[in-house]
Amino acid sequence: MSRLTSSLIAKRGLTAWLAFGAVGLATGAVWASGFATSTGNNRTGGTVESPALAKTASAVNTSALNGKATAVDPLEFDWDGRWGSIDANTVMFKVNLSGASFAGKTYNIATLLANTSDLTGWASLQLKLEQVQVAAAGTCDPADFTGSSNAKILNVDDQDAGVYWNGLAGDKVYCIGISAAHGDDAAGTFLRAAQDTPPTSFPTFITTVDRAS
Repeated sequence: MSRLTSSLIAKRGLTAWLAFGAVGLATGAVWASGFATSTGNNRTGGTVESPALAKTASAVNTSALNGKATAVDPLEFDWDGRWGSIDANTVMFKVNLSGASFAGKTYNIATLLANTSDLTGWASLQLKLEQVQVAAAGTCDPADFTGSSNAKILNVDDQDAGVYWNGLAGDKVYCIGISAAHGDDAAGTFLRAAQDTPPTSFPTFITTVDRAS
């Protein structure tokens, strides 16, 4: 069969298929994708408001650090004339960050002067506070205060007095307190009354803890 004859047969075949397609479109018998249509109508009886979804009332969000800082013993002052002293090591606060939920994270601890009224009867009030770290679920022991355990000087010269320990590891217990002191150390605990009688008001402290990382 010659190339011309083959081309002629192919053209005739294509013409036949085109003719079949034209007949199919006219009679609806052609293969095609399936579609369906539907026309919307206005609903009788008017519109009805969609009711609100019922939701649970929100509960107060509780911080994971709530209750982790607790007061232990009050700080007691003794007096000899105008000089004050601290007669015994004292654990003032305990910050308990024990548990897997605190592991691998770091925290900041602050001890602040809480009462913002004038401290009547004081000439000088300076405290050398310490922070001692113990193992998770450990106990704070006054004997652990040595006078230099992560010591910070709390100089009460204004209402914003405070000391800070930052970047502390979680899953530990931190003890905040003070060592016994004569109260005449200008670089440490220094306690002096304004007159020959003891002061009539005393500092109140608050310790806070917050997440650092």
